[in-house]
Amino acid sequence: MKVLHICNAPLTSDHPDYGRVSVHPGRWALNLAIAQRTHCGIAAELLVQVPGSHSEHLTEIETVPVRYVAAPDKFRSATLFQLDASRLARRAREMAPDIVHAHGTEDAYSLAAQRTGLPNVITAQGLYFLINRKVKLRFVSRARAVQFTEWLAFKRARHVIAKSDYVARELKARFPHLTLHAIPNTFDERLLRVQEAKRPNSLVFVGTISPWKGMHTIREALIRVRDEIPDVTLDIAGDSTNSVLPYEAEQKRLLKETHGDRVTFHGQLGLIELAQLVASSRALVAPSLEDMFGNQLVEALLVGTQCIVAEGTALAENVRRFGNGVIIPQDDPEGLAKAIVKALTEPTPVVKVQQARDAVAIDFGPAKVAKLHSKAYEQVLGVR
Repeated sequence: MKVLHICNAPLTSDHPDYGRVSVHPGRWALNLAIAQRTHCGIAAELLVQVPGSHSEHLTEIETVPVRYVAAPDKFRSATLFQLDASRLARRAREMAPDIVHAHGTEDAYSLAAQRTGLPNVITAQGLYFLINRKVKLRFVSRARAVQFTEWLAFKRARHVIAKSDYVARELKARFPHLTLHAIPNTFDERLLRVQEAKRPNSLVFVGTISPWKGMHTIREALIRVRDEIPDVTLDIAGDSTNSVLPYEAEQKRLLKETHGDRVTFHGQLGLIELAQLVASSRALVAPSLEDMFGNQLVEALLVGTQCIVAEGTALAENVRRFGNGVIIPQDDPEGLAKAIVKALTEPTPVVKVQQARDAVAIDFGPAKVAKLHSKAYEQVLGVR
């Protein structure tokens, strides 16, 4: 079986625009493709659009063939991603897969998969009908456009992979016609070999600095924490180097004003470098207002770092499932501050850290997740 993943993936160093154009660094689709090729004999390939690039590029990442597609970087959401969808669908048909797997509805990927006319499935992630209810939007905005194209994609879809029970519940309520497959993300097995000594009073945040990720809550909580632990530090990985979004620019400015050199911005890090940073931290803070799965939490648990998350998200679901974490109310700086102080002064017992790590490794292991996807693909192909 040949499966084409239309998805995000890191830009390789051999790409002509490497270092000039930035792309989403997420590896979850790549991790899945590697697992499928390794454990299921599936010929998995990636199709990745690179807005702002002028060069098509074929390469390979860890045995997985990758085709990078050049695209303009302006007016994409304003045109409801229609040109992107047509471009990607054309490339996808040229690659002649048996099934097209689109990762996410927050861009053109799902629309493109459907436009191919080939059997397809969508992985639900970054759901804007959930995100947009938690943030203030301009009347005309990319987020509103994405929510509309997301609605179009799900109305036309039949098979959707839900990465958490939370996502499955919300999708079933909004789109009852969907056939849902409950399958989590997998992980890179190199994480299991990462071991680092914990730095005293160290916190880490992993992800984009977006309104729904709760950075304002972290900033306000740290003011309270410093009354008890003056030398608390925060490392932030995944922020943008140019801070083009107003929320991110404002939060960075305020963090520097209130916490100075106790906050370090790392930008986008490679897998192992990021894992080492998380592993050396006492706690991962992720008080998201919305989160559909939480790769950062799963990876933190795999490297033995306690997690502090907010209620009402898939992050909380996974803390309840695996342990080594604390759940606080949403948008609650005082509750977050108390949880941080406890995490820094009363670490999780080693046995519980290991239990959580082992449980994640079993439940989200590459072989298991790859085989679950294979069964879902067989069902998609069987109904056509």
